[in-house]
This record gives sequence, C-alpha cells and structure tokens, in this order.
Amino acid sequence: MFQLPKVLNCKAAAEMSCRRRDGTLTRGQRTTLAIHLLMCAGCRLMDRQFALLDRAAKQLRYRGLLSKAPVENTLSPEARKKIETLLR
Repeated sequence: MFQLPKVLNCKAAAEMSCRRRDGTLTRGQRTTLAIHLLMCAGCRLMDRQFALLDRAAKQLRYRGLLSKAPVENTLSPEARKKIETLLR
C-alpha cells in the first residue's frame, strides 16, 4: 500500500538538506525533503545557500586555499578556553 511521506518541520528539513549533500539520505527521505522544499520558500532559499557554500568550499579546496584538516586542531588552547568560558 502507498504511504505518504511524513511532513517535515523546517529544522528537520535543514538537517536533511545537509545530510543529502553528504549522500546519507534514503530515497524516501529525499522525497520527503523535496516535498517540503516545494512548499516552503524559506527552506528553498536555505537549500540554495547550502549549495552555494558547498560549491565555494569545493573551489577553495581545489585551489588549495582550504584544507580538510579538522577545525579543532587549529585553535590554540588559550582560544579554546576563552570560547568555552563565553559559551557557559
């Protein structure tokens, strides 16, 4: 029997949009996201912005201006402590 995809809220759509770029969504999840994007102008804009950021990062990586090094290894211990203090 045919089952309708569940309706997403915008927060879930944003998460799924990111996961789609990683290639971790099932076909059903991609369909559910596509339906949400058809109905929600704000999420369509967000999805286009994610795509733009993806393309920009790929170009920077291609040109050697962006490494794939984990971000956590680039902060000094002092900077890390200051950020942790501010977040509390």
